Amino acid sequence: MVKNIYEMLHEVCVQNKDRIFFVRESETYAELLKKVKQRAVLLAKRFGIKKGDTVAILSGNTPEFIKSYFAITSQGARVLMLDTGLSPAEHLNMMQRTDCKLALAQKSHFVEGGPEMFDIETPDDTDEGEFVAADVERGDLAMLSFTSGSTGNPKVVGLTHNNVLSLGEGALFYKPVIHPGYTFYGFLPLYHIYGVVINIIAPLVLQGKLLLQPVLNPREFIADFKKYHPEVIPAVPRIWEAFYKKIITAAKEKHVYTLMRVVMATQGFLRAIGAGALVDKVTRPIHEQFGGNTKVLVSAGATLKPTIRRFFEKLGFVVGDCYGLTECTGPGNFNFAFRLPNGKMYYAGPLPGNELKIHNPDKNGVGEIWLRGNMVMPGYIDNDAANAAAFEDGWFKTGDLGLLDKKGRLVVKGRQKQVIVLDSGKNVYPDELEDLYLQNEEILGAAVFEYTINGKVVPYAVFQVAPGTTVARVAMLLKASNLKIAPYKWVKHFAITEEELPQTSAKKIKHFAVKEMLDAGLFNRADA
Repeated sequence: MVKNIYEMLHEVCVQNKDRIFFVRESETYAELLKKVKQRAVLLAKRFGIKKGDTVAILSGNTPEFIKSYFAITSQGARVLMLDTGLSPAEHLNMMQRTDCKLALAQKSHFVEGGPEMFDIETPDDTDEGEFVAADVERGDLAMLSFTSGSTGNPKVVGLTHNNVLSLGEGALFYKPVIHPGYTFYGFLPLYHIYGVVINIIAPLVLQGKLLLQPVLNPREFIADFKKYHPEVIPAVPRIWEAFYKKIITAAKEKHVYTLMRVVMATQGFLRAIGAGALVDKVTRPIHEQFGGNTKVLVSAGATLKPTIRRFFEKLGFVVGDCYGLTECTGPGNFNFAFRLPNGKMYYAGPLPGNELKIHNPDKNGVGEIWLRGNMVMPGYIDNDAANAAAFEDGWFKTGDLGLLDKKGRLVVKGRQKQVIVLDSGKNVYPDELEDLYLQNEEILGAAVFEYTINGKVVPYAVFQVAPGTTVARVAMLLKASNLKIAPYKWVKHFAITEEELPQTSAKKIKHFAVKEMLDAGLFNRADA
C-alpha cells in the first residue's frame, strides 16, 4: 500500500515514464520525477529541510510549483500554500504563524523580514542520485492552508498525506469518463485546494496531461483551446457563467437562439429519428469554442448554478459540479452524471471512503451539510476551540446549507450565516435568487444579502450589469424574474454597477465587501 505522496508520484511516473505530462513544455512523467528529485536534493543539502519543517510556495502556475510541491512532501516537510493575491504583510504573518523555514517564490513575490526566500524558477543542477525520500507515514501532515487571508484570525487547515492519497485513490472512480492521455487545462491557481485537486493530483493519478496557463486572460484561454484541444476544462462558476452568457448572446445575434433551445431540449428524440445531423450542426460551433475535443467540464470553488450545469449537459458535455472545502481536501461531493461500466447511470456522491449527509433538514429538506471520511482533515492546527465547534461525532460541520434532490445530487443553498430570515420567519436563500437573476444576460454578477429598510428585513441585491444597462431596465428584468418564485422571496430593493464586484481568489463574490460598498454609497441604488 502506498504510504505517502512521494510513493504515489514515483509509482505513477515509473508506470507512465514515456508519456507526456507537461504539455506546453513537452516534459514526460520521467522528467517530472527526475526534477522532483533534484529539487528535493537542493532542499535537503542546501537548506537542510527535513521532516516536520514548513516550506512555503508563493508562485503562479508554473511546472516548478508542482515539482516543488512534490519535492517538499518527499522530505516529510509541510507545504504552506500561499495565495499570490494577498499582501506581503499577510504572507509574512502566515509564514511566521507556521514557523516557516524557507519560501520558494517567484522573485516578484519575495517578502522581506521573514524566512529565507529562494527563486522557485532557478534550474536545479543537483545530482538526482543523491535523493533520499524521508520516512513519511499516511498520517503525517503534508500541506497547510489558511482559511482566509484578510479578515479576522484565519484558521490553519492541516491536510495529511492520507487526505491527499485518498483524494487520488478516489479520483480513480472517474476513470470511465476521464481517460488516460486526456489533457487537463490548468489556469486555476495551484495554491488553492481546487488547483491541487484538478491540476496536480487528478492529472497524475488518471495518467493525463497538464496544460498550465499562468495568465488569467480569456484570450489566452481561447488561443490554448484552439491550439491544444484539451479534453478536461476546470473552471470556477463565474467563468462558466461568462461562457453561458457569451453563447446565449451570440445565438441571439445570429437569430438561432430559439432553434438552439428547441434542439437542445429534444436532441434525444431528434437523434432517435435520424436527425442527429441537425443536433450536431447546432452544438458543434459551441464545442469548437473549447477546441472541439472537450469531453468534461469541471466546476468548483463556489456553487455552480443548476441552470448553468443543465445548459452545458444539454450541449453534450459531461459536467462535474463539485462541492467541497479545503477542510475536506476539496471534493466533498460531485454532481457528475455519466454511465458506469455496468451500464447504470451515476449522478452524484462523495468520492469513495467519504460520506455526506444533510443534518437536521427542515420540511423542504434543507439542512446543514456534514461530511465524514478519509479526505476530511484531522483538524485545524493548534486551535482546539475551532475544532470543538467544527466536529461532532466524527462529522465535519461545513456551515453550508443544502438538500439532496431525487437523484441524490447536492443542491447548495448557501452559507448558513448568509441565509436571510425575514420578519415572517421564512428563510430566503441568496444562491437561489442569484441563480434566477443571473439568467438575464444583462446581469453579469449578483450579490443578494440581508438588509434592513425602514426597520424591515428584506433581501437586497447588488448587480454588476452590462455597460449601458439602466436602473429602469434592471427593474423590468427583476419584475419578470420574480414571477417565477414565491412573492416573499422577491427582490424589490437593489443597486447596480458596471464595475466588477469584489471577489475572492476562487472568484466567489465577497458579500460582506459588497454590503460595505453599498453602505458607502458606491453603487447606483433604486427600488424595483
